[in-house]
Amino acid sequence: MNTTSKNKGINTLIKYRMPLVFRQRLRRALPLLVSIWLIISSQFLFSQDIHFTQFFTNPLILNPAQTGNFNGNYRVGFNFKGEWPWAIGTTPYNYHTESPYVDFSFGENKITSGWMGIGCNFVNDEAGDGMLTYRKFTLSYAYHQAFDKRHRFVLSAGVSGSYVLRSVDFAKLYFNDQWVENEGFNTNINSNEPIQRQSFGMFDLGAGLNFSAQVTQAFKFTVGFSMLHINRPMDNFYADAERLGFRFQPTAGIEYKINNKLTLSVDGYYGYEKAAEEGLISAMLEYGVINKKTSQPDNSVYFGACYRIGDALAPLAGYQFKKTRLLLSYDITLSQLVNPAKANGGPEISIVHVGSFTKEFNDKKVYCPRF
Repeated sequence: MNTTSKNKGINTLIKYRMPLVFRQRLRRALPLLVSIWLIISSQFLFSQDIHFTQFFTNPLILNPAQTGNFNGNYRVGFNFKGEWPWAIGTTPYNYHTESPYVDFSFGENKITSGWMGIGCNFVNDEAGDGMLTYRKFTLSYAYHQAFDKRHRFVLSAGVSGSYVLRSVDFAKLYFNDQWVENEGFNTNINSNEPIQRQSFGMFDLGAGLNFSAQVTQAFKFTVGFSMLHINRPMDNFYADAERLGFRFQPTAGIEYKINNKLTLSVDGYYGYEKAAEEGLISAMLEYGVINKKTSQPDNSVYFGACYRIGDALAPLAGYQFKKTRLLLSYDITLSQLVNPAKANGGPEISIVHVGSFTKEFNDKKVYCPRF
């Protein structure tokens, strides 16, 4: 397709599918957005940082632009993930990750067709014999601009700053130079490893964009893109310290209301940095129990599954009471590690609560309420 055809297609979409005010603002912003995308896309990276199978339940980790992007005044969440249970002796959780977070939404009464969000997130990750520990505290800020009065189309931009503490106990690890023939490993022998430190701290910067569109009463889609490690902090316990590569994280999701009780949600995530990459797909069906007084569901049951491409399948189930949702999933290993793992990837739990400081809240701030 040539450039002229592409421009005609874009103009047709803008003309017939979007409100007038949104069309005008989108035309002005389109060159900037395309330029940003081309700059970002020109980089080559692959990686893997802290990750959850239920990636969509911890939006602050994925994209700072999601900070404050919900229908309420505050949101509190917690994620727990256990991996490789009983991989070391009889201890069930040698590899585990916890992440509580909270964010606030404000300014909707003072900003025309927009609002702001501020939040914080903490991650604790521990792994293996040497207790390799990763602790990260993050502050994030986002601005959300709606392009119509009903907030059907919203563009969000956010930034984040993190401080990371990493540590490991090298005394509990084994190295090649400590191997003794017919005897095994002798930890009293010098490992000859060029170890510079057993703990260190670093600052990390991130930024992201997110766009959501309520196309019809029943259909909504969201696309986002975030970039972490913008300042490329040094991350190494050895003397030859290396810098982290840029981490790119595109996300997308759709939400389709089948009827008054059933809603289908499908979300996708892809992360890459240097030589590692990760892709996940999640599909979840919500069945809502209708409250006769409000004619709206205030209790819901969830069923679905998450698939980490080439690695694991995780059946998922959950329950929501009013504004609090609990989801449970369990990773079943499908990769080449299926035999040593005995198909056990580990359990994961997420809980999210959205609330408001007043009894009456503007339900149209986010056109379609969503966690």
